[in-house]
Amino acid sequence: MLLLLISNSAAAFELKIEQNEFVESADIYLGEIAEFNEAELNSEQLIELRNLKLAKSPQPGYQKFLNKVLVELSIKNLGYDTADFRLKMPKQITIERKAAYIDISKVRAFVEEKLTEAFKLDSEKLVIEELNNPKSYQIAAGNGEYELQLASHSHFNFGNNNLIIEVVKDSVVQNRLYYRFKLGIKKQVFRSLKDLHYNSTLNRNDFEIVEKVIYQNPDQLVSSWENMQKKELKTTLKKGDYLSYQLIKNPYLVKWGDRLKVTIVKNNVVLSSYVTARERGKLGDEITVENENSGYRFQVEVISENEVKYLSP
Repeated sequence: MLLLLISNSAAAFELKIEQNEFVESADIYLGEIAEFNEAELNSEQLIELRNLKLAKSPQPGYQKFLNKVLVELSIKNLGYDTADFRLKMPKQITIERKAAYIDISKVRAFVEEKLTEAFKLDSEKLVIEELNNPKSYQIAAGNGEYELQLASHSHFNFGNNNLIIEVVKDSVVQNRLYYRFKLGIKKQVFRSLKDLHYNSTLNRNDFEIVEKVIYQNPDQLVSSWENMQKKELKTTLKKGDYLSYQLIKNPYLVKWGDRLKVTIVKNNVVLSSYVTARERGKLGDEITVENENSGYRFQVEVISENEVKYLSP
């Protein structure tokens, strides 16, 4: 710590800094490693010295070296001469930044909340499989509450995700955490009860409905029998296999004039509306749709028989 004393020598005050000091702030301030005897300094001088920034702090849990020459020059830059103070400290000291920890359960709860907001689904429908995350995350210690937020341009994908989460305190991003997980969704899908051959006409009695966790392209599996009548398979379907739109001959999911739900994701905000199809399309096709209210036409991607995804221009 730093001690300020009245001196009978030529120096007006004396500064003493120990070999090892701990800080909490993102910058190393003289006041954070100092304990002042205020005898020879007025209030303005004390505030100026306390707020003197010496260097950037190390990362939480790490050390940084601070040398005596830098401290002397920093004090002189405030207008003090060599005769105004005496600095007692080793040629080089060690600064360590205090650390705090966020448990993995809190990060998971935050991600679950954001996922349910983004997909407009109950949390029971979404499946999060964590991938090699630490049990806790080290962040900078300090007074005051912190909050978690998604880094800009963050988005969720079915399958593997490496999400960047920012730790914000006093409106400043203090740390960035990485949360790795595999995202799936529980859906009711159709599973074949027997082997079905090429050119077979789909029959509802040949399938059972089961709940399955899907990690990749969940909209490719058929989840509704609507529009499946008289459709034919373009390949063999084995007993126990799941029915997908890719296995169906000419699987035009959308016809001209169909009313479709369109989803727009921008800056982590999900917007939904309804449009009218102005082309027919298969799974993954880009088609033109028309806004019901304005008549504005734009391009979307077909992702199911009743839903499309907005394509950014």
